[in-house]
Amino acid sequence: MSNDKIKNYFVHGAVLIDVDGGSLNNWGSDATNTQGMDNTSAVKKVFKNGKMYAVVAGQAWRYWWRESLGLNGWDLSPITRDKKVAFTEANPLKYADDDIFGYMRASKDEVIDKDGNVVLLGGKGKNRDKPKMVDVTVTRVSPLKNSILTSVTPIDKKALNEFSTMARHDGDAVPYEKQSYSTVLKGMFSLDLDQVGTFTRVNRSGFKNVTDIIYHKVLENGTEVEDLINSNIKRARLENSIRVKRAKETILALKTIAGGAKRTTNYVSVKPDFIILAVLKGGNNIFDNIAVEESGRATLSIEALKEAIEDNQEYFRSGVYIGKATGFMDDISLNILKSETSSTVDIYTGTVNKMIDEFTKTLDTVIV
Repeated sequence: MSNDKIKNYFVHGAVLIDVDGGSLNNWGSDATNTQGMDNTSAVKKVFKNGKMYAVVAGQAWRYWWRESLGLNGWDLSPITRDKKVAFTEANPLKYADDDIFGYMRASKDEVIDKDGNVVLLGGKGKNRDKPKMVDVTVTRVSPLKNSILTSVTPIDKKALNEFSTMARHDGDAVPYEKQSYSTVLKGMFSLDLDQVGTFTRVNRSGFKNVTDIIYHKVLENGTEVEDLINSNIKRARLENSIRVKRAKETILALKTIAGGAKRTTNYVSVKPDFIILAVLKGGNNIFDNIAVEESGRATLSIEALKEAIEDNQEYFRSGVYIGKATGFMDDISLNILKSETSSTVDIYTGTVNKMIDEFTKTLDTVIV
């Protein structure tokens, strides 16, 4: 482990997900529906270089990820619906998902004096008996950042328009149409290890993470640390055992992640069939272009992966852990990568779950 003065360490990861007949994330009607019906559901898509690619929104992926953490034992932060806004409890001390996924909560609270009594406005006006209010708006930029999931190969003319009917009733059948596709989805993510379990109260959007009360509660068992860039900014940090646990469990949830639309008739697995994980110094994910199209099919570029490792070896703060499921891209030999890469970075390969397990063990030494 490098003895860095500034330890801005990130988990960087990339995944590939093999999808057959999926309809994971959709929007409204689309001009391409074959029957000219109003009751349609089209694939969410983007266009690049004149071609159409299937998309799963980053928000949808985060939703599955968060739900999986809840099913794995996290007590998820309750959601409050208020007129046109909704927000979580915004308490990252109590709720780990508020810590990892971030939040924004705009609200006011009653001012309490040192004896625990509500302070009133006072004076002679008609509002003298109303409580004095203080702004307790808090926001937190998520330490976990993720891309959209997008198909490696274009789906132009390949998306299936499925014509269906609801006919289990008297009268005429009710027709509807949806799109589905078979493809390999790619995505990447980053987890800021310095920010996990670390909170500021600077009066600035994104930096007023917690109220003064929660800030001091964190310090009861935690510690106060300086900001990595501005030493004048102090931050309350949870004890490291909690931070390590939260970071590990966030990554481990990818072993059981599930979700997607139309699952009753278009069930697919959204667990990664390929994953690459590493801790690097710096926030740029270097694994963004390792999945490519070749002769109309999705594949891994071993050359791009070698270049990413060799060109950035000075920034690695862990080995590279690469997991691939048997039956997925079996023509790709990861052993070639290990034997031909000239970098000093250790490369580990195996099944997806085993590599996730082995990688998370490294977080014990890099979260400081």
